[in-house]
Amino acid sequence: MRWLVLKVTAVFFAALLGIGLILYQQNYLKKSFQATEKIGNSFRMLHTEFVVLQRIVLQASYFPYFDNDTILDQIRKIRLRLDALSKDPLLKRSAFAESYRSLQRTRREFEGLTKTIFEFLTLNASLKNSTVYLPTLALKAYDIFDIHGRRDHRIILLLSKINATIFLAKNALDESFLKEITGYKKELENLKNEMEQRDKIRLLQASIGHLNLFLEIFPKFHSDLEKILDTSFQQGLESVIGHFSVESKRELKHVNTLGDLFLLLYLLSILIVLYFIFRSEKENIELKRVRDQLQRSLVTDHLTGLENREAYLLQKKRMHHPALILVNIDRFKHINEFYGPKVGDRVLQRCAEILKEIVPMSLRAHIYRLGGDDFGILYEFKSRERTERVVREILEHFHERTFDIEGISVDLSLSIGASFAHRLFETADMALKHTKSSKRRRYTIYDDSLDMSEKISKNIRALKQLKRAISDKDIIPYFQPIIDLETGAVVKYEALARMRTPGGEIVEPAHFLDAAREAKLSGELTATILQRTFEIAKGSSLIFSVNISAGDILNPQDQEHILDLLKRYRNCATRIVFEIVESEEIEDYEALGRFLDRVRAYGCRVAIDDFGSGYSNFEKLLQLQIDILKIDGSLIKNIDRDAHAELVVRTMIDFARSAGLETVAEYVHSEAILQKVKELGVDYAQGFFLGNPSPELRHEKERE
Repeated sequence: MRWLVLKVTAVFFAALLGIGLILYQQNYLKKSFQATEKIGNSFRMLHTEFVVLQRIVLQASYFPYFDNDTILDQIRKIRLRLDALSKDPLLKRSAFAESYRSLQRTRREFEGLTKTIFEFLTLNASLKNSTVYLPTLALKAYDIFDIHGRRDHRIILLLSKINATIFLAKNALDESFLKEITGYKKELENLKNEMEQRDKIRLLQASIGHLNLFLEIFPKFHSDLEKILDTSFQQGLESVIGHFSVESKRELKHVNTLGDLFLLLYLLSILIVLYFIFRSEKENIELKRVRDQLQRSLVTDHLTGLENREAYLLQKKRMHHPALILVNIDRFKHINEFYGPKVGDRVLQRCAEILKEIVPMSLRAHIYRLGGDDFGILYEFKSRERTERVVREILEHFHERTFDIEGISVDLSLSIGASFAHRLFETADMALKHTKSSKRRRYTIYDDSLDMSEKISKNIRALKQLKRAISDKDIIPYFQPIIDLETGAVVKYEALARMRTPGGEIVEPAHFLDAAREAKLSGELTATILQRTFEIAKGSSLIFSVNISAGDILNPQDQEHILDLLKRYRNCATRIVFEIVESEEIEDYEALGRFLDRVRAYGCRVAIDDFGSGYSNFEKLLQLQIDILKIDGSLIKNIDRDAHAELVVRTMIDFARSAGLETVAEYVHSEAILQKVKELGVDYAQGFFLGNPSPELRHEKERE
C-alpha cells in the first residue's frame, strides 16, 4: 500500500512537473515568436527608412529649394530605431550574439554616413547658391554689356556656356565637365583683365568667384553623394537580417528540443496527458495564431493586405492551367508625385478594396499586389470569354469614376493585360504593355499577334497613308481659336495638323504622328502646316501658332526648310508663334538657342507648350528667351474643383508675370473653367468650350 501511494504520488508530481514545464514551453515559444516578429518588422522598417533617406538626399541635390529638416528628421528616425534595436533584450541574449555584433557595426557605419550627409548638406547649400546666382549674373550681363560689341558679345556667350555646362555637370553628376569649366574660367579671367568699366569688372569678378567655389566643392559634393547612395549600409543591414534569421531558427530548434523533453515527462500519466490536452488547447490555438500570423506576414503586402508576389509564385505552382489578369493604375506616378505618397498609398488601398469586392466569388481567384501600382488576379482558366467578362466588369466599375481620397477628388483609370499562356507573367505583362502603348485600348488578352510584326504592319500602313497624303497635299491645318480673356475677342489661332483620306475622312495626329517620327517625316509635316498657315495669315490680321517638335528643331534639313518659308513669307512672319512641343526631350539647348535667334530675326515669337507637365521647366526658362507659356491641360481641366492644381497654376502665372511672359490656358472645356482662369489672371484661353478646331477661321469678336 505504501508503494502504491508512493507511485501514485510520484506519478502525480511527475504529471504536475510535466504540465508546468509544457505550459512554460508554450508561453516561452509564444513570446519568442512575438519578439522575433517584432524585431523582424523593425529591421524591415529600418531598411525602408534608409531607402527613403537616400531618396530625399537625392532630391535635395536636384531641387533648388528643399527643406533639409526632412533629412534630419529621417536621420533621427533611423537613429531611434537603431537605439531601440540595440536595447532590445532579445538581441542581447547570447543566442543572438552575431546579430547584435552585426547590428553594432551597422550602427557605427550609419553614424559615419551621417557625418557624410551633414557635410553633403553644407556643400549642397553652397553649390546651389552658386548654380542659382550664376544664371542671374548671366541675365544681368545683357543689361551691362553691349551685345553688339564683339568682346561683350563674346562674354555673354561665354557666361551662357558656363551656365549650361554647370547645369549639365551638376545634374549628370559628371566631373569630366570640370576641365571645360576651368577653361571657361581662365578665359573669363583674361577678359576681365581687359575690362576698364568697374560694373563689368565686378560682374565678371563675381562670376569667377562662384566658378572657383563650384570647382572647389563639386568633386567633394559628388564623392559624398556617391557614398550616401552606396548600397554598403543596406548590404550590412541585410547581413544583420540574415544573421538574425539563422539565429532565430536555431533558437526555435532549441525551444522545440525542450518541448520534446517536456512531452516525455507529460506522457508519464495518461490521465494527466488528457487533462493537460484539455487545459492547453487554448494555448495551442494562440500558438497557431502566432505562427499563422508570421507565415501571413511573409506572403502579405503590408499596405493593402493583399497577397504579395511570393504568394503568387507559390499559388501558381499548385494550379493546373492558371490564368492571370494584370491591373495597372494609369498615371499613378503623377498622382504620387502631385498629391504626395500618403494619397498614393490610399489610392492603392482603395483599389485593393474595390478589386476584392468586384472580382466574382465564382472565379475562386487570388488577388495580389505584385509591386508598385500593379495588381494581379490569378485563377484557373476556363475560357477566354470568361476572362474578357471579368476584365470588362473591372473596367466598367472604374470607368469615369472620381474617388474621394483624403478629401481630394482623384480620377482613376486602369490598363489591363491578361494571359493564360505558358509563360504566364511574362505574357500578361506583354499584354499590359500593349495596352499602355495604345491611347484607346483599355485591355489586351495575350495572343501570338502581340509580337512586333503586328506593330510594324500597322506602322507600314500608316506610313503609306501619310506619304500619299503629303504627295496629294492632304495634310491640312485645322484652326482652334485662342481668346483674349480681357476683351473676349478671338485674337489668335493654333494650327493643328490633320490628314484627309481619299474618302474625305479627317484623321487626327494620334493615328499618324508615330509613323511620321519613325520615318523622319515630322519636319515635313511641320513645314507643310506652316506653309498653309502662311497662306491663311496673308489674308488675316490675327496671330497664328504652329507646333514644332524637338526633332524638327535639331534636324538641320528641317531647320533650313522652315527658315526658307519664313524668308518667303517675310511680310507676315511677325504674326507666327512657334510652340515648342516635347520640350522635355531637348538636350542640345545651344542648338535650340541658335535656331530661336534665327526665327526671332524674322519677328516670330516663341511659346513653350504643355508647361507644367515636366519637372525642369523653370530651369529651362532660365536658358530660353521665350515669350509665352501655354499651361498644360492636365492642370486646367479640373482647376475649378482641384485646389492643388489651382495653387500650381497660380504659381506659374506669378512666375510668368514677373518674367514678362504671356500665359495661355489650354483645355478650357466649361464655363466654370473659363471663369476660374479669368480670375487667376491668365491672358488667353483655348478649348472646346471656346471653339473646336476647324478648317476655316471663325472671327468671334466678343465672348462673355
